[in-house]
Amino acid sequence: MSLVRAEADLIRLCARAGLDDGQHALLEAVLTASDPEAVLTEHVTSAPTAVAAMARAQSALESRGRPSRSKPQPYKQPTLDLVVGARKELEQLTQHVQPGRLDAVVDALKDIEAQGQEGLASAADCAGHARELTARAAEVHTAVADGFAAAWTGKAQADTGERLALELAALCVMEGRQHRLLNDDVRTDLSRGKFDSSRLLQVLLPTARDYRVAVVVEGASRLESLSALMEPSAAATTVVPDASTAGWGRANADLKALVDLAEDASTMRRSWTGDQASGHTLLTFAVPARDLGAAALLGRRRALESLDQYVAGQRIAEIRLRPETLAYDPDSGRTLRIAVPVLGTGPVRPLTMSWPPALRESLRTSHVARVTEAPTTAAGLCWAALEALDVKSHLTDTLGRALSLQATRQQVIELHQRTRTAVAAEASAARTAHRAAQRAADQLAVAAGAAESRHAGVLAEKAAAARASEFRQRAALERALEAESLPVVVDAWTGVGHDGLLRDPDRWFAVFAPPADADPALRAAADALTALTDRVSGETAKRLRTWRARLADPNSLADWIEETATRFKKSLDWLYALRNTALHDGRFISATDLLDVHAGRGLVDLTLEFLGNWYRHETAAAPEQTGLTAVDVIVHLAERQKTLVTALRSGAPARWSVTRLTSPTFTGVGSAT
Repeated sequence: MSLVRAEADLIRLCARAGLDDGQHALLEAVLTASDPEAVLTEHVTSAPTAVAAMARAQSALESRGRPSRSKPQPYKQPTLDLVVGARKELEQLTQHVQPGRLDAVVDALKDIEAQGQEGLASAADCAGHARELTARAAEVHTAVADGFAAAWTGKAQADTGERLALELAALCVMEGRQHRLLNDDVRTDLSRGKFDSSRLLQVLLPTARDYRVAVVVEGASRLESLSALMEPSAAATTVVPDASTAGWGRANADLKALVDLAEDASTMRRSWTGDQASGHTLLTFAVPARDLGAAALLGRRRALESLDQYVAGQRIAEIRLRPETLAYDPDSGRTLRIAVPVLGTGPVRPLTMSWPPALRESLRTSHVARVTEAPTTAAGLCWAALEALDVKSHLTDTLGRALSLQATRQQVIELHQRTRTAVAAEASAARTAHRAAQRAADQLAVAAGAAESRHAGVLAEKAAAARASEFRQRAALERALEAESLPVVVDAWTGVGHDGLLRDPDRWFAVFAPPADADPALRAAADALTALTDRVSGETAKRLRTWRARLADPNSLADWIEETATRFKKSLDWLYALRNTALHDGRFISATDLLDVHAGRGLVDLTLEFLGNWYRHETAAAPEQTGLTAVDVIVHLAERQKTLVTALRSGAPARWSVTRLTSPTFTGVGSAT
């Protein structure tokens, strides 16, 4: 489904369920922030949330609480910093939930904080603190859910709804909700009509229950002592269970397909090598999870952890999971087939052909982190990829500043595509709604004209109501068509053609806050964007209003850049801690590991993105900006960020190039062309 069609479908379903614009925006905020395909600056991993901050503090304390460790990880000060950070985020959250709901949780964090580093010296004390935070986590989750329900009914300020939407999105990711299934569930429930806050919360975070999962283990014909390593119902077999097998029901046909696939692969492998046979075993077990997708991925993790035991006892040949996994819901009879990793289909091209040889190690480590299945291990490898660029733990502030420049560029460019998609989607949805209303009105008019006299009055009333509805839909369509015509005016200035590609971000950037002496075409484009902002709905309208206000106020923009840099620094500090706990201390599970791996990969991608942009244009740069190492580029961009923020705060002309913001050809604030 295309982006326009998908968004038009959501708009139509929101209207059918009676959602107002605020509710539509809240729902979009949750779905966007939890979307693994969202750019990093729109994903919840780049936003401060109390549920994640508290979970990370708990995870750090639990790690330090492991007995008999010569050098507990993370170290005391980073762990204390996480506790302080969690306390601050909880205090922020208290402003958005019912008074008093989180006082006990905040007090628990204050107690740990008051003890300082001395209170973190003992493994037993750290373990006790971790248990206290674990017990309190449910209070935070419930307060978030209740606060979101209040925001949904319009009983809260806009910033409260935005904050709680992020908290809820963080919970969805932490709980492993597969985004495609989450989207499907939301749309299915919207199509049924009335959609209140309690139903929405149940759709977003359904109660965890047992699902059945099946994977194929290659390299073994039998797994002995399995029930002692996994849950009692776990079974390993080389034959497909029959239809009477408990727990699988109609999914036995899918089980057979999974085994057939493994057998075919084994045969092809033997044919290819000529002599190398490979045994395989079907492994089935139960997994408690929020949905089928979460069950499949969590099941793979549990199976891999169990294989650790077998690998330790078998050093001659490799034992591994095949990429295919089957998940089955005994309650609904639904099945889900997945294969990991998800593979692309289109042509691919290198980010740049100008990478210095010294960056090869980072590119390789980044690739390994991308394909590593275990999330905490992958997140630790993400730090290793940054460290291969010579980024050390004391440079997280520096890298955070450089990343904030690229994030500014990313936000502005992404908003262009988002706006075009939203305008096209609203026009498509309005056309569909008008056609349906017109068809219904015409049918009722015909029926009323042909009805017997005793039914004519009732049908005439229904026909009149349907015609009135059609008139309302026609007015909505006319408004959507007006909005659809406005991007043409903007495109005339930005130079965007029929392909919709933004080739000069600076011209789009200028539309948000044109100078007083603006070119007439720029002024017309700015007026069109103002009108467009009033005509689109949902999350896109909110983002347009936010960025128009931000770019019109240099101090506001400076604040956002600085806040973004600070958030990136905190994420990088946590990534460093994860590297230590995962790769040095052997701890591979945490409550936030699914958030962490997305953040880690996103931070590496964004870093390589601006480095690629730098080296791609290096030949056109001034001599003093050529031949720089990656860490030198990062330091240079961090200084550029400070210069830009200072200029914005001083009221200097905001004529600077967003296109060249992380390029060696940047010509400075007030003089970029």
